[in-house]
Amino acid sequence: MKRSPTRRSFLRAVGAGATALPFYGLLEDSVARAAGETLPLRFAGIYHPHGVAAELFVMQSGDTETNFNLTYSSNGGQCSLQPFDDAATYGKSYKNKIIAIEGIDLMSNANGHSTAGTILTGSYIDGTKPKNSSLDQFLAVEKKLGAATKVTSIALGVGNDSTDAGWTLSYGPGGAALPKIIDPQKAWDTLFAGYAAMSDPNTAAAEARRKLLGKSVVDFVIGDVKRLNARLGTTEKLKLQQHLDSMSDLSKQYDATTTGSTGGGGGSCSPGTRPTNPTSIRQYNGGEPFFDTITNMFIDMLAQAFACDITRFATLLMNDLSYANNPLGLPADNHGSVAHTYAGSDIGSDGHPVGAGTPSTWVPLAKFNRYSYGKIARFMQKLDALGALDNTIIYASSDMGNPAQHSTRNVPTLLAGGANGKFRMGRRLKAAADCPSSNVWCAPGDSAFVGTTNNKILVAIAQAFGVTDVNSFGTQSNTAWTTGALPNLT
Repeated sequence: MKRSPTRRSFLRAVGAGATALPFYGLLEDSVARAAGETLPLRFAGIYHPHGVAAELFVMQSGDTETNFNLTYSSNGGQCSLQPFDDAATYGKSYKNKIIAIEGIDLMSNANGHSTAGTILTGSYIDGTKPKNSSLDQFLAVEKKLGAATKVTSIALGVGNDSTDAGWTLSYGPGGAALPKIIDPQKAWDTLFAGYAAMSDPNTAAAEARRKLLGKSVVDFVIGDVKRLNARLGTTEKLKLQQHLDSMSDLSKQYDATTTGSTGGGGGSCSPGTRPTNPTSIRQYNGGEPFFDTITNMFIDMLAQAFACDITRFATLLMNDLSYANNPLGLPADNHGSVAHTYAGSDIGSDGHPVGAGTPSTWVPLAKFNRYSYGKIARFMQKLDALGALDNTIIYASSDMGNPAQHSTRNVPTLLAGGANGKFRMGRRLKAAADCPSSNVWCAPGDSAFVGTTNNKILVAIAQAFGVTDVNSFGTQSNTAWTTGALPNLT
């Protein structure tokens, strides 16, 4: 990995042997941040099921790109994006940290339920899988942007560990599906084992020995660095003091398992204790009532992992709440009785003039959408509290727009976080209509169709990570769909 001058200077000061320390990456990031450097970006791709009630997602009359209302009510339902402007629940409004985009199309050529595999690959589904790797793997593995962290990337899923195209977001070269972790304890072990002591006495004892050894090494390095003071000028001494302050912070991390410490994400790094798994974690096997709890566990883990710089790339596939007496008061079959009963207006029907729709069917779907966005708002709240929101990009989408039609056009699309300033947040964007007014029934493949694909978002995110040679991403029959970054993001 190519280091900046500040990082190279720090490495020379502490010695090459310090890179073997468990938290060296955190320390290096801390020093870089103190010197005014921008910290490395993190990326989280998030899937939420059941498409969208477009009528309660879209901009309202009078809204503009930068002046818009997320708390409106209409036809008996609330705006599904309301959690991002809900300071009472999430401590503050995150309206200025999102870009909600209307009119994005997923060109999967597949049944809507198989289209999750297109969200991060930008690929049509070739039988049962996409044709190329997903953006998280492309950046983390192929471009080696995940090489500096303990965990190159992590894929999490709630309740279902299937690797079918409709059940996973992360793919390696050639579209090979990567396994997801659905077990909260396994996810915690993957991210934090060796970082914080587990409850097992033997493990705790081994961790205590490791901490003692680590602290002795750090203390030796601090003493060695201090001996350099006599040979340095005033400017160099000031820089060295920054390094010493960071080394002292690192020494404190060895003193206690869970006290706050400075992480590579820019804030508090405190992974806490290993979670206790719910009674069941699997879909169709009694796990459904625990999905809400599991989702929160995963969100909190990912926020800590980003703050601790344990990983910089993650995906999370959320699930629904299909069980009797669920907390939303929705029918036990969220799929058949909520998503499939949605009767959209022309707003929610691929732009086709199909009539006014049935407003009573919009409300339950919008309620589920609002629940899903509430989880993303929780993720943002946690990242913000840990000081890691500003150097994170969250890309959230569903596999469908109108779920009753299994349509992959006009899917709900959200970018969130600070993105290191690469995107101008706090906006609502609307893509141009896919079809001209003279041919509103045009479809992909027609010469009149000019859809705006999610490939362009993937290109924009890759470029935000500094991979500027990427101007095309994904596999489609039309190269115009895969080429170029979505305009007006930067």
